[in-house]
Amino acid sequence: MNIVVCIKQVPDVPSIHMDRERMTVIREGVESVINPLDYVALQAALNLRAQEGGSVTALTMGPPQSEAALREALAFGADKAVLLSDPLFAGADTLATSHVLARALSIMTPQADVVLCGMQTIDSDTGHVGPQIAEELDMPQVCGVTEIHVEKETLLVKRLNDGIIDTLRVMLPALLTVRSGLAVVGNLALGSLERAFSEADLVRWGSKELALNEDEVGLRGSATKVWALRPPPPRQNGEIVTGSPQELVRRLIRKLETLSIVDEDDGDSG
Repeated sequence: MNIVVCIKQVPDVPSIHMDRERMTVIREGVESVINPLDYVALQAALNLRAQEGGSVTALTMGPPQSEAALREALAFGADKAVLLSDPLFAGADTLATSHVLARALSIMTPQADVVLCGMQTIDSDTGHVGPQIAEELDMPQVCGVTEIHVEKETLLVKRLNDGIIDTLRVMLPALLTVRSGLAVVGNLALGSLERAFSEADLVRWGSKELALNEDEVGLRGSATKVWALRPPPPRQNGEIVTGSPQELVRRLIRKLETLSIVDEDDGDSG
């Protein structure tokens, strides 16, 4: 089974800064980490390889510093890694990003049987990239997966959907986006670091290798544009009340009545 895991190196949240001219996140020189749900996807891929055999390839699009995320994926146990990096890719929205990732998946040899992605990332939280890749490749997809079982040429998967567990059967090849409950991420073995820095394990592709032009990628290939950035409105200070438990309950009920959350009859009945 050939498994590809799409990972993303995201800025560590406290260190995020914006380029207000381009309206994009500044990633150069910012401390970055692998997106947490992508760790789960990687661990799930390694678990599937242990059960079914095959290989695991880590795939990412980003600036040259994203190589560090792929080296970490190799250290965790991925067999191969592919870095999609080109100045033309900078500033991409989710659609342009998905287009580049889908093109890379389409030219990989052998083709992926399963593509795994984290359901969302901590820097944008859109959840768009996985489904958009699947749509571009005309590949069956299931989002929010919490359990995976391989049955011949199909996957039997469970997903959490509005508090309900759905059980679905999907034909291979397929793309799955994963939730945190799917796999417990293991620890990185120190002995694996030497292997992770073997050049033979990592391939770099740019727009030329992917046969993409500048109108398809980056800012020019993006369907969305950010026009303005505004901070959220300040939160009002909470009200601190004191008194006996009975008095606190009465004051709370009066407050809820004032806000029309409960009516007076509901409050009096208590």
